[in-house]
Amino acid sequence: MNPYIIPLACIAAVFLIIVALSERRNLFACDHFTSPVLKWIAYAWLGVFLLSLTALVVNSSRHVPTVRELGRIPFYSLFMLHAILVMFLVVWWLLSGRPPVRQFLNIPAAGGGQAVMTGLAVGIGGWIFTIVMALLIVAILAGAGLFPKAPEPSPMIAWMAALPLWKKALIVCSAMTVEEAFFRGWLQKRVGLIASTALFALAHTGLGQPFLLIGVSIISLVIGFTFYRTKNLIPGVIAHGVFDAVQLFVIIPIAFRLTGIQG
Repeated sequence: MNPYIIPLACIAAVFLIIVALSERRNLFACDHFTSPVLKWIAYAWLGVFLLSLTALVVNSSRHVPTVRELGRIPFYSLFMLHAILVMFLVVWWLLSGRPPVRQFLNIPAAGGGQAVMTGLAVGIGGWIFTIVMALLIVAILAGAGLFPKAPEPSPMIAWMAALPLWKKALIVCSAMTVEEAFFRGWLQKRVGLIASTALFALAHTGLGQPFLLIGVSIISLVIGFTFYRTKNLIPGVIAHGVFDAVQLFVIIPIAFRLTGIQG
C-alpha cells in the first residue's frame, strides 16, 4: 500500500470535520470574511495547506537522512516548513480582511514586560516539568515493552548538535516565532489545545526520536495552556525559545559529548 494514502485520508477527514464545524458551530468566529466566496477560498487554501504539509511530513519520516547526507543539504532548507507556515498565515490574513496583525496573532499592545517574564518562567519551569514527565512516561512504556531500551540518536539531532552557534540561534529564533504564530496564534485559537498539540507533535516526527516527540508533546501542552490562560502569544514565544535553546545549546551537546557520539 502506498504509505501516503492513510495519512492523506486522515488529514482529509480532519479538514472536512473542520469545515463542517465551521459551518455549523462557527469554528472560525474570529475571522471576519467579507464574503462567502472569500470564506470558501480560505477553506480551499486550508485544505491545500494541510494536504501539502502532511505529504511533506510523511516524506521526511520515510527517509531519515544520514549525517553525511545532512551535511550536503543547504542550511536554508531547514526553514522550508517555517516558510510554508508563514505563507499560509499571510494568505489567510489577506483572505480574512487584513485585520490588525497584533489582533490576528493575539499580541496585546500592553503588558509586554509581564508577558516576557511569564514566558521565561514557563520556559524554565516547563522544561523541568517536561523532562520529568517524559522520563516517567518513557519508564512506563519501557516497562511495558512499548519503548526501545536503547534507542539510537537521530542523525538529525546529531547533525544539529554539531552546528555553529549562529546557526543554532537562527533555528531557535525561527522556531519560537513561526511555530508559535501558527500553532498557538492561529491553530489553537480555532481548533483548541488538544488538536493543536497533536498536530504540533506530528509536525516534528521528522526528528526521528521517540523520546523527543514525547517531550515535544508535553511542552506543547504546557505552552498551549499558557496561551489559553493569557490569550497572549508572547509568553509562548519566549517559553518555546527557552526550551529549544536549553536543548540545542546545552543538553544535546552535553549528551553527545558524554556518550562519545559525534555529530
